[in-house]
Amino acid sequence: MPKLPPRTGVRIDRINTLLVDGNALFKRGYHGSHDAYNENGDHVGGIYQFITVLRMLLKKDVFHNVYVFWDGRFSGKLRWEIYKDYKGDRGKDYINGTEPDDVNEKLQQFIVKQYLYHLSIRQIEDTVVEADDYIAYYTNSKKKNEDITICTSDRDLCQLVSDDVKIWLLDKRVYLTPKNYNDHFDHHISNMVLVKTIEGDVSDTIKGIKGVKEKKLLEHFPFIAERKTDLLEILREAMRIQTERKANKKKPLIALTNLLECNTVGLQGDRLYEINSVLVDLSTPMMTNASIEHYNDVISTPLSTDRNLKEVYSMLERDGVDDMILEYRMTDYFLPFKKLKDRERRMSKEVT
Repeated sequence: MPKLPPRTGVRIDRINTLLVDGNALFKRGYHGSHDAYNENGDHVGGIYQFITVLRMLLKKDVFHNVYVFWDGRFSGKLRWEIYKDYKGDRGKDYINGTEPDDVNEKLQQFIVKQYLYHLSIRQIEDTVVEADDYIAYYTNSKKKNEDITICTSDRDLCQLVSDDVKIWLLDKRVYLTPKNYNDHFDHHISNMVLVKTIEGDVSDTIKGIKGVKEKKLLEHFPFIAERKTDLLEILREAMRIQTERKANKKKPLIALTNLLECNTVGLQGDRLYEINSVLVDLSTPMMTNASIEHYNDVISTPLSTDRNLKEVYSMLERDGVDDMILEYRMTDYFLPFKKLKDRERRMSKEVT
């Protein structure tokens, strides 16, 4: 566990940062808490679960910084401009913008952002940049003495796992680390981008090589599970296998032919490897100059002084969520958030 920032002004050894995929956490709470209603009969599951899970994470570890990243109205448009089928089955509108069809869902998300503001949690949202890219951008540029926890259910972000970066998987309720990575994935930790480049990503409607999924890749190229590899090595091995089969008067394997000829039913055509790599590889996040400028402003600007925890108490009563945390005194329930705010204030004084 990282050291608490000392009161004496001596600098801490490690910085511990929590990065939250806001949409993933909110939607899981909103759609998963079907029975979370206040006394007025209003569904408040998105609000209650978001704050509850965030509080749980703050109690699990000592964080010095917390950031919540949201998808904007046109988030994903940068990828859509490269690949027009991107997230094509989610009702995304990259021309007019995408809003939740459910009015209550939209309202609860707005309320959560109000809560976070007065809980002194920094939030970052851009019109076209996806939360994944912001999280990757932060992770890729993190300080050398910084440890990061990412809260999400999005498997795309699992490519960021390293000795300094772990992921709290919302659906599994477990931390994903290099040590337990293969309890959840069959490929080597360094090969996630490669596998997704070849097989595509069903959740984002990214087509892959026809008839080739991870199971098929591991069948013919078992070293994908054992060590870091690359596309060139796989294609060379596919060619070797096909040549050997031909010499033994055996038919070529269709899956390997598709690999070698880059056959797909997707719009990428023979540029699939190039396009898919750009779409899935978060080592180069899709950012705009404006989004980077906004990111830097949020990260570096001190929190405004109008943020007030008492406002959260009032909002809880307004929204009827206070009755759902009756087992706690209000001050006790929000103590982890207060400690975070005090911690950041002390750290900012040490920096200045």
